[in-house]
Amino acid sequence: MKKLAVTFSSISTERLAKIKAVATGYEVVQLTPDDRRILDCEIVFGHMKKEFITESRNLKWLHVHFAGVDSLMQPNFNFPENVILTNSAGTYGTAISEYLLGATLMLMRRSMEYAKLQFANTWQPQGAVKCVYGSKVCVVGLGDIGENYAKRCKALGATVIGVVRTMRTSIPACIDSLYTVEDLDLAVAGADVVALCLPGTTETVGMFGANQLAKLKPGALLLNIGRGTAVDTTALISALESGKIGGAALDVTDPEPLPADSPLWQMENVIITPHVSGNQTLELTNDLIVGKFVKYLADYVAERPFERVVDKELGY
Repeated sequence: MKKLAVTFSSISTERLAKIKAVATGYEVVQLTPDDRRILDCEIVFGHMKKEFITESRNLKWLHVHFAGVDSLMQPNFNFPENVILTNSAGTYGTAISEYLLGATLMLMRRSMEYAKLQFANTWQPQGAVKCVYGSKVCVVGLGDIGENYAKRCKALGATVIGVVRTMRTSIPACIDSLYTVEDLDLAVAGADVVALCLPGTTETVGMFGANQLAKLKPGALLLNIGRGTAVDTTALISALESGKIGGAALDVTDPEPLPADSPLWQMENVIITPHVSGNQTLELTNDLIVGKFVKYLADYVAERPFERVVDKELGY
């Protein structure tokens, strides 16, 4: 019997049962990504060692539990052309957009500064705060995550600017103005908040540097949940130290993990989290990830085309 390996660690009995219910003709086995028995499997859901991907003669389809696949698209690794690669894009929008909104509100209301004072038993107002209402929010990357954040900001009364790779024929209702990356400088000009929701590709490396930071409104916020390489870290530190921008929320950094001697750690107007904004400890995220795989698995078994596969040239 053909085999399907589940290496996704956040798998419950109920979620596994959903997979088995549609895996007609397959033996479903739970393995770790480095278990050599994975070489016998036609389908893998979760992740697997890179060398196993190229070594396997049975693998036909790999569905990863994460959205960004840049780790599999490195120049020194040739992902097999005959293996279908799909990802879990579209399952993290709710979780990460809530992280972004929470970070936006925390920075606007100076929550980091007040938390420090609280632990010091100090009652001391910190001055002016800001509102999402009436602010200009620029969302760079309008995939599932970016659009979900845009909807939430729009609902709170912000003017929302979107930036996409290629211009769309229809603009989401939550977007007031839409730009392409070629006009990034125009899009971010005068923004109160810029949220980077970008995949890790050669096109996004260094996309946001000193020139873009200079375009923002003084005291603006920069949020990054995509890939740390999209931001020039040195330029960001300089902009924060000079007061050019008012704060940053970084779930991703360059390099990652962020070195212990980085000045970003000690800045009261910076939120740093270890790449956990879409964390799979969240049951909703896990359900959505498994749900997407089950839908794709049903299509695979029925020999129907997938809704979307990863474009190995674009890297997403």
